[in-house]
Amino acid sequence: MAEQKRIYIVCATGIATSTMLRVKIEDFLRRKGINATVNQYRVTELTPSRVDADVIVATTGMPAEFARVVPVINGVPLITGQGEDKVLQELLDILRGKELTK
Repeated sequence: MAEQKRIYIVCATGIATSTMLRVKIEDFLRRKGINATVNQYRVTELTPSRVDADVIVATTGMPAEFARVVPVINGVPLITGQGEDKVLQELLDILRGKELTK
């Protein structure tokens, strides 16, 4: 069985926006054959020392300390649809351990 990946979705309230992203990301990863657990959080619930994820997808500003612990992806394009494919590919690359291209 493939390694279980861990994804945190972070927004301001941890409710509506992150739920929408969770559904979209889970569907995308299922189609790509990636085994992942996706959890939703409010930005105020997390500290860098509590992060146990392979990647964070955030729709709100994350303190810079998080990027030193785990890759942080801007999830806003998953809401707007503008640049959505690029964000999903970036997520996939991180989960597959590929080096990111800018």
